[in-house]
Amino acid sequence: MVGILSIQSHVAFGHVGNAAVAFPLQTLGHDVWTVPTAVLSNHAGYRETSGAVLPVETVRDLLNGLIPRGVDARCELILSGYLGSVPVGRAVLETVAQFRATRSDVRYCCDPVIGDRDSGAYVADGLSEFFRDVALPAANILTPNLFELECLTDCTPGALEGAAPGEVIRAARHLLARMQPGGCVLVTSAAMPGGLPDHIAMLAIEPETAWGVETSRYGFTIPPHGAGDLVAALFAANYVQTGDAATALGDCAARLHGVFAQTARCDGAELELVAARTGIVSPDQKFEVRSLEPRGA
Repeated sequence: MVGILSIQSHVAFGHVGNAAVAFPLQTLGHDVWTVPTAVLSNHAGYRETSGAVLPVETVRDLLNGLIPRGVDARCELILSGYLGSVPVGRAVLETVAQFRATRSDVRYCCDPVIGDRDSGAYVADGLSEFFRDVALPAANILTPNLFELECLTDCTPGALEGAAPGEVIRAARHLLARMQPGGCVLVTSAAMPGGLPDHIAMLAIEPETAWGVETSRYGFTIPPHGAGDLVAALFAANYVQTGDAATALGDCAARLHGVFAQTARCDGAELELVAARTGIVSPDQKFEVRSLEPRGA
């Protein structure tokens, strides 16, 4: 199993940020150490939200406090999500460098939380540029949605919405060229060639290969928050464990389906992680992972 340091927001109610990733990862047997960048009553999709983004000094103290416990020697994956501020982002990258000084094989998965198509950008000023110019070169794995991929590549807003996979692959490889060698970009909310109606795809793109998987869209009355956080964690953990993007993509899709199917049955506004624990551990459905660049093409 994988030792994972997860640095992102925490909510007391519901499942986003660390509250979306800790239980599933631990259920799969991974060691998970969670450090919050914000502590909130619930995600901001509700009318009322209490709590605050944490001062960078607090986040840095929490991260530094893990060193005497030997976490830097046991950690194989650092996962960052919602950062809250550019100074917190810089503290995360300090930790990445510090942990890599202890063990050179630690991977950094950057989930560049900037916004989405429906809401637009919803993070503090400067964070989009921080991801593009500072975090990207440190990352081994990047997990943007299409909106975030456009932001990071300075595409025209909406340019990749419904785009052919080849266009998304080219945009992702523009980022791969600036990431750590041998990196991988997972793009969510994408499309597949000849895609089925009411389906949505995820693409895993490496320098020489690209893979896609397609799953059904779910008829949520209120779409639950936290799905992007969960996808990044499930994919990155398996990718670090197996070293295979296609395997990680199929594994992520199957476990995510287990969570979404249970959430749709309950028709709630939050991911039903506890009720879906069986579907997380032993998914009842697998999905075909297709090469998007077949040999000889």
